[in-house]
Order: sequence, then C-alpha cells, then structure tokens
Amino acid sequence: MESNHDEQIDIKLSKAELLVLFEFLTRSHEPGRTAASQEVANFILAKPDLAERTALWNLECVIERNIVGVFADNYDELVRAAKERLLAND
Repeated sequence: MESNHDEQIDIKLSKAELLVLFEFLTRSHEPGRTAASQEVANFILAKPDLAERTALWNLECVIERNIVGVFADNYDELVRAAKERLLAND
C-alpha cells in the first residue's frame, strides 16, 4: 500500500480540545526550551490530567480515521517512512 505523506488533511477539533492540547503541549516541552541540546528537549507525557487525556484520545481518534493504511500489513514500514520524511523536512 502506497501512501502520499505530503497530502494535507483537515482535522476538526473543538475549541476546548484545541486549547487543552495547546496548553498541554506547550507545558510539556517547556523544560527543553532552556536546554542546550535538542536531545534534552523531550515531551513530558507521563501524567496528563483527565481533560488533557480526553483531548489526546479524541485527537488520536480523529487522526486514526484519517490515516490510510493504519491496519495495513506494512504499517511499521509506513510509519518508518513517515518518520524519515519528517526528519528530512526538518
């Protein structure tokens, strides 16, 4: 199964989900902002609160509905290719 990783999709989130995710992600990478190394700048996802967890689950569901090949036999290969593509564009 071939995938076009450059294809854009629209994801609809409620304003509440968007705000909670934004705050959570912003707070999660805050310790890395002062780090001298990119390797130290990790997301801290260990203990999201209930609203953050719900928003992340909803985001996961939206993403899952829009990803072609999520149940493909070569899923691991598709993920690897997508990661390589992102790193190449970074």
